[in-house]
Amino acid sequence: MITFLYDTNNNLITDLVRSAILDPDIIRVKNRLLDGTFHVQTIGDRLDTIKVACYTDEDNKARIDDMYITNEPIKLVKENKFYVGLMDNKTEWTEFIRGLYETSFDLVVRNEGVI
Repeated sequence: MITFLYDTNNNLITDLVRSAILDPDIIRVKNRLLDGTFHVQTIGDRLDTIKVACYTDEDNKARIDDMYITNEPIKLVKENKFYVGLMDNKTEWTEFIRGLYETSFDLVVRNEGVI
């Protein structure tokens, strides 16, 4: 299974995506009622987040940093689906091998579909 990252103009950022794991998030409030029973309330809709780990070269490393700073959407293509969203956290980079960098970030999904 090959996974790719693109910008909004469908320019390839990297095809070296190590993992892309969907992690839905919801807000739940748990309360104990006066009679001792519990009530669990879900507030709002679920927020789909994808935990992305990838490798890229120096040019695209700067591109990913710029996309975070300018709040530009990123498109992730995995199997026959695509997800478009915004980076939720600043990337921390490590040099994997000379000229190849590794990072991970959360992608908050705003749009998804089938290719």
